[in-house]
Amino acid sequence: MDPAGIMATAPGWRIIAPATAYDYIGLMNTALLSRDPVLVIEHVDLYASADEIPTDDLDYFIPFGRASVRRQGSKVTVLTYSAMVEKTLQAIETLGIDAEVIDLRTLDRASLDWDTISDSVRKTNSVLIVEQGARGTSYGAMLSDEIQRRLFDWLDQPVKRVTGGEASPSISKVLERAAFAGVEEVVEGLRDVLADLGSQT
Repeated sequence: MDPAGIMATAPGWRIIAPATAYDYIGLMNTALLSRDPVLVIEHVDLYASADEIPTDDLDYFIPFGRASVRRQGSKVTVLTYSAMVEKTLQAIETLGIDAEVIDLRTLDRASLDWDTISDSVRKTNSVLIVEQGARGTSYGAMLSDEIQRRLFDWLDQPVKRVTGGEASPSISKVLERAAFAGVEEVVEGLRDVLADLGSQT
């Protein structure tokens, strides 16, 4: 179950999904001052990650609605968030392709950074949405619909998605792996985009 996919269907929420410790602090500071209820998606896979943060000032703010371009590229726009940002970057390095990675950071409809998304899609003309959870409760369904509504004339192919499988993440490691998308699934998703473009790299 993807909390972003479920909660984004209801207006009025702010949803933040930081991928780094730096972003977590900045977004949390903004959330604490927000007059709206804020859902914080805190992924357990990030607990062991290391990140540079300011040592002299932890009172900085990252405004809602400001995505981060984690990697520049011109072949395909990859939209992702939270723990899947690093997995996406790993997949791109594995394939060695010229992909642009956008870390959405904020996921509610009111806070999506359409300026950054639109600029990238107009450059690459292809979109891959990467998320970890199952397709049935996927956040990417709403996002892909909105992209095709807003940017249809700029797309050379339908928006593609990488999601987890239709399995329940239980105490079984086998079922957990089946339920969640990882680097391998992102690699396959990127290859699918490239195949439609008639390219291998």
